[in-house]
Amino acid sequence: MIPPLKSRPIRILLLSQAIATLAFAVIGGLWAGGHGAVSGALGGAINLVANFVYALMGSVVRPATAIGALFLILRAEGFKVAMVLVQLILVLVLYRDLAGAPFIVAFVATALMFGLALRVRA
Repeated sequence: MIPPLKSRPIRILLLSQAIATLAFAVIGGLWAGGHGAVSGALGGAINLVANFVYALMGSVVRPATAIGALFLILRAEGFKVAMVLVQLILVLVLYRDLAGAPFIVAFVATALMFGLALRVRA
């Protein structure tokens, strides 16, 4: 079994999300100025960081059985969801000048990109 951070699908997912986050920061900046750029970057970064940690969790433990692998995936997915929620709350509470549209568009687009990893051949 290839460690998740070395697997082609995860690398492509993380690279795609990083490029999309940068693009949303630029588009948000053009759309709503400096706060739009930061908002677009934050929206994309939330999913990028959560998916990176998801991949890290998969590379730390090597399950010996199929059930162990299933529990690892479920635990990593639960942790990813919790990370997304915590990051969303932190951004919404701490960044008072959040531009809603660039933030939401970047967040939703990078969240949907996780399905990309399922379609890439290892």
